Amino acid sequence: MDTNWLADFLVLSKRGNFSQAADERNITQSAFSRRIKALETWLGTELFDRSSYPVSLTPEGEIFHASAQNVLRELELNRVEFQRRNSAATPDIRLAASTSLALSFVPEWLHQIKQGCGAFSVSIDSYDFYEMVELLGDRKMDLLVLYFKPEVPAFFEHQEFDSIKLGDDTMHLCTALDANGRPAFDVDKPPSTGLEYIGYGQTGYFSKVEDLLFSSMTAQDPAFVCASQSGTCEFMKRLAHLDQKMLWLPACSAYEDVQAGRLALAGNGRYDTNLEIWVFKKRDAPSPLVQKIWSHLKSNPCTSHLENYRLS
Repeated sequence: MDTNWLADFLVLSKRGNFSQAADERNITQSAFSRRIKALETWLGTELFDRSSYPVSLTPEGEIFHASAQNVLRELELNRVEFQRRNSAATPDIRLAASTSLALSFVPEWLHQIKQGCGAFSVSIDSYDFYEMVELLGDRKMDLLVLYFKPEVPAFFEHQEFDSIKLGDDTMHLCTALDANGRPAFDVDKPPSTGLEYIGYGQTGYFSKVEDLLFSSMTAQDPAFVCASQSGTCEFMKRLAHLDQKMLWLPACSAYEDVQAGRLALAGNGRYDTNLEIWVFKKRDAPSPLVQKIWSHLKSNPCTSHLENYRLS
């Protein structure tokens, strides 16, 4: 059984469309269909109901879905661990962070920490939100930096982790610009077809933040129509720019694009929401360096650069 079949299965269960799933997996539709059929043959059962559109999981497919996710997650965790063990130069600190924070907030944050704690080597990785929590719980990461919103559960086992709030950010509703350099959408004058936006994939934490935003809207608010989905802010920004759509972005991720005129803030803040930035560690982390950094962060969160990302 080829593990690619599992990834194919999970993508198709998410997309419900063979053509779109094949594009995401970067193979032809015919090759993709053969791999799905090969998996079903190997299991001895049909996983998808092809009589409906979009295709949906059969009862057997529903059962297999969790198994496929677990197998791929365990393989990835093993790969990370083996690579770490076999690395010629094991870093002093293993850090995981959401992609948007890793690309914006984290580099300067680490620089400030080193000024107070001395030089150290660090590896920085980014995975799915819940996968990063699992890596920290399994001691495969030393520190975890994430966005967090108290109203949106994160399923942390608080007795297992220590945490420090580092600062605040804002998730802004943004719009791409049209060919004339003007905002492509005005929330006060929405098109009859609705405000098209790029949404966050349903497996990510920000999708829950989006759900909270939509739950607070009323019948007087404009209709938002999801045009595409992704779990990565950087890909979403590019897609929104090319397709002229809207999207929600934390200020740390939106700042450069707004300043460069590739995106504009929308809605005068009516559809923005506050976010918090937190750092987590395993409660009984044995590393003296981790303990030193943690003690330093308690008195100085090293976040003076957050002010540089303010957009409103």
